[in-house]
Amino acid sequence: MTRLPKSLVHVVGPFALATLFACGGSSNTQAQSPSSTTTVEVSANGASVRTLQVAPDSLRVDKLGGRDAYLYPDGLLDLSFVTDVTGPLTALFLMSTDERGEPDNHFRMNTMVGIEEAPQQFGGTLELGRMSSGVGVMEAGKWINKPDGSVDIPAGPHRLTLYTSNMGGLQSGRHLRLFGVLSDKSVVKGPILTIP
Repeated sequence: MTRLPKSLVHVVGPFALATLFACGGSSNTQAQSPSSTTTVEVSANGASVRTLQVAPDSLRVDKLGGRDAYLYPDGLLDLSFVTDVTGPLTALFLMSTDERGEPDNHFRMNTMVGIEEAPQQFGGTLELGRMSSGVGVMEAGKWINKPDGSVDIPAGPHRLTLYTSNMGGLQSGRHLRLFGVLSDKSVVKGPILTIP
């Protein structure tokens, strides 16, 4: 587990803010991402979304369909992303944002299902799991979604690959952010990715 220098971690209420620097010259060969500097939230229990990158197989694989728990090919090529998170997390929201990282509702996918309510900042009772397409989540090449499509990411660091249907809403230059949801419906924000 990587420890951040104390000079990069700031405690703000129940969250710590960590300034991370991701460089395009990373030794990570599984993912590609433009260089960026951003602030990432870390919850009091250590949960965070540390990275988000377009995966090399994005729009080259067909892993899932557009509905919750549809974790098998549907004949259409899918978007894929690689992320490093620290659990515990009970849901993930993959959303397009403005340049400041605030959701703009143009692209919105998550691992919530059925009548599960979104965190208040994403609509609360007005946004149920069944209202958006699902996200398939793999760790070490295996699906970690439950049979209904939801996830329960345990404590500790995890390298995940996210797959979602290509609804045509993500073009080059658009911003994307992964949000992690905790059991109390509080949210940790990951870095902002600009689609290459």
